[in-house]
Amino acid sequence: MKWMALALLGVTSCATAAAPHKPVATSVSSPHASLADYHTFSFGLADQPKSGFEVTPRSLEVQRRLRPLVLAALEERGYSENDAKADFIVKLATGTGAVPAPGAERALPSSVARGFIGIDIYDAQAGTQVWQGSAFAEVDPEKIDDSLLKMGVSHMLSSFPARQAGGVAAAP
Repeated sequence: MKWMALALLGVTSCATAAAPHKPVATSVSSPHASLADYHTFSFGLADQPKSGFEVTPRSLEVQRRLRPLVLAALEERGYSENDAKADFIVKLATGTGAVPAPGAERALPSSVARGFIGIDIYDAQAGTQVWQGSAFAEVDPEKIDDSLLKMGVSHMLSSFPARQAGGVAAAP
């Protein structure tokens, strides 16, 4: 999927310029997907985090906290969770990585903890990915910042179309 590879290049370059504790989020839709056909969703198994990030006990706890935030955000946009007959499948991904601190000597173990959260949406019938959102932020390795998670989800899903009675509305 060329469109996703290009989007991820933009995400990586933007993430390094983020202010501490402020998420950098982006999203991309498949140009071939018709999101107007979607009404219901369910959650699937987790995806792997992006390259440079790894699953840790901390990132598993982040994923647990992420699910209700994504559920609420999608419901606010007019979609309904339906495990029996979902139009799209939501897969979450979380990870933790270390990025060398600016100006740090290579020989010194000076690095900043970076967190990654991702939302991947797949068409339930075709199994193809139709939407992807990613957020990166500097994180405190000692505690999980729920307000930062909520902000990241909000930023990622800001471009995801909201449902209206007759179809999908443009993102606010």
